[in-house]
Amino acid sequence: MVDGDLSNTLTGSPTGPVVQAGSITGDVHLHLSTTPPPISQLPPAIPGFVGRAAELAVLTAQLDRGTPITCVTGSAGIGKTALAVHWAHRSRDRFPDGQLYVDLRGFGPDDPLSPAAAVRALLDAFQVSRETLPVTVDAQAALFRGLVQDKRVLVLLDNARDADHVRPLLPGSPTCAVLITSRDRLPSLVAREQARPIVLDLPSRAESRDILAAHIGADRVHDESRAVDELVERCARLPIALAIAGARAVTEPHLPLDDLATELAELATGDSEHTDIRAVFTASHRVLPPDAARLFRLLGAHPGPDIGTHAAASLAGTPPEQTRARLATLVRSSLLTEYAAGRFRTHDLLREYAAERARDEEPPAERTAAVERLLDHYLHTARAGERLLYPSRFPIPFDPPAPGVAPVPLADRVAALAWFTTEHTNLLAALDLARRHGFTGHAWRLPWTMSSYFGWRGHWRDWETTQEVAREAAVRHGAPEWKVVPLRVLGRIHTLNHRHQAAIDAFTAALRIPTDAEGRAHTHHLISFAYLRMRRLDDALRHARRAVDLARDAEQPVREARARLQLGRALSALGNHREGLAQCRRAARVLLDHDDMLHLAGAMSGVGKSLLELGDPGSAIRHFEVVALLNREFGDVWSLAWTLCRIGDAHAALGDLSAAQRSWTEADGLMTDIHHSDAEQIRLRIATSREGG
Repeated sequence: MVDGDLSNTLTGSPTGPVVQAGSITGDVHLHLSTTPPPISQLPPAIPGFVGRAAELAVLTAQLDRGTPITCVTGSAGIGKTALAVHWAHRSRDRFPDGQLYVDLRGFGPDDPLSPAAAVRALLDAFQVSRETLPVTVDAQAALFRGLVQDKRVLVLLDNARDADHVRPLLPGSPTCAVLITSRDRLPSLVAREQARPIVLDLPSRAESRDILAAHIGADRVHDESRAVDELVERCARLPIALAIAGARAVTEPHLPLDDLATELAELATGDSEHTDIRAVFTASHRVLPPDAARLFRLLGAHPGPDIGTHAAASLAGTPPEQTRARLATLVRSSLLTEYAAGRFRTHDLLREYAAERARDEEPPAERTAAVERLLDHYLHTARAGERLLYPSRFPIPFDPPAPGVAPVPLADRVAALAWFTTEHTNLLAALDLARRHGFTGHAWRLPWTMSSYFGWRGHWRDWETTQEVAREAAVRHGAPEWKVVPLRVLGRIHTLNHRHQAAIDAFTAALRIPTDAEGRAHTHHLISFAYLRMRRLDDALRHARRAVDLARDAEQPVREARARLQLGRALSALGNHREGLAQCRRAARVLLDHDDMLHLAGAMSGVGKSLLELGDPGSAIRHFEVVALLNREFGDVWSLAWTLCRIGDAHAALGDLSAAQRSWTEADGLMTDIHHSDAEQIRLRIATSREGG
């Protein structure tokens, strides 16, 4: 036996170091199944939806006729999304393989969702791994089409800007249905893709009365019939305005509907349909309690599609408990919708109105302070999440959050991953807000906080574009040490995407910037990894040795251990398995002592592979089993699959083909779950072993 003590140290006691450092207590599980439940991304069903019977019937009839694409178009606030979501929920049983939803934000106050982000959102529903994700948008769209081919899936594309906004997202399968909403008539989509249009007109007067009745009750509609008719006209029969007027009547039950109609008449100029809507908005805004009205105005500064309670609290600079009460007031007034517990969004028209009111009523200094608090909320919550995902990552400097900022408390890495997933779009929007408004520190630091999440979850494009923003911020700031961090991350992204020369260029640029010995060791380590991927093994070995020397001189044992891990990989790649084993083993001991579990998994894997090459498959299995335990803790499915594959290889080397096939089969299942092409290599092992057996 070449080595066995390290794996025994890690697994020999239920209170051993892995349990203490990794918190493997049964609370974190991977849900992995070859038959996952159907995807369901629809927003919540619309409560109290009434009317639109004819349009609902047309949607169903077009589906029955096999129409693959239907476009629901109409003016702002007319109820396109409500109709589409209501029909989608009512028709769920027609789509047993899932319902996908993307808000394209085509006509909001902020930039529309890019086709790249929209395609990635669809692929996320299928848990596509980073290793199998193509780089270009066209290739990602092709992958999406392949995933839904012959499946009965509904794709709801909400708030499209134009036809080009949705074309990359069309599944192209006759078994799938696509429902699109837009203010644009999408004529080219009708002409080229043979989409069928449904042009949504204003609800009838009878339907408008029904919408009000859903809020204030049929009895009151009957008792105050004349005033109801006046309200219907003052709201221009637009569902959004009717809902807000109905909410106002409910929250002020002693306000006669005649008085409400008169108030709206006094506020309206009569110039256009939208001035009547503005009157409805103004009437509801001015009767809000002052704190709730201020929160409503500040929400117009939020750049993303939705907002959580703590982000709203930070924006307003008020405690979350107080903010919850004010958000509830806005929900009761129909100025905001709580579409999930603690998650809020509002109509584009209301966001525009809120932003206008903020410009008119909030001092510029307070608006700037509110934006800074919002950015601090995302920055410091993301920082805490990054530390949970990658606790041994060497930190960058942070300023303390501004007074009034309320970061989300994240209990563990599962909560961190969930928060990053929920806030993904908002984080990108916050970064863009920081870039546009000159918050250079946020524009540099936010990409650092998102890096592990993007990398682990395979958001390649977002990972790269955010680091480019960080690099631009570093150039604007001018500090040399700021420029190094995004260059290193960009180099790693290029390495993993097989853009090797771009990686070497980025790392070389980083080396030209003066840093301490530890920083140079980090960069040489990354260059070695890039050369290893390029199979330039002598260069990989040279830079790995340089990384070890620099880290040792800097008296940084963890950095030195990571460099030794890379040195061990390079030595093994050159065929020197015994020395590679020694370096990986030495690295593993230090990483274990410092609770660096993430890199410990890599070191233990290196030990196991060297042991297998040196003819000790039994010891290799023990090490691989520890690696698998760590992989499960991290939720790293791809690494877990390859670890199980290597366990199978070791069993095969021992002559136990039955155990080998069990490991390979489990690995194949995991690779299949994440749609990874490496499954073919594992299946080849299974097939070859069966032929040989």
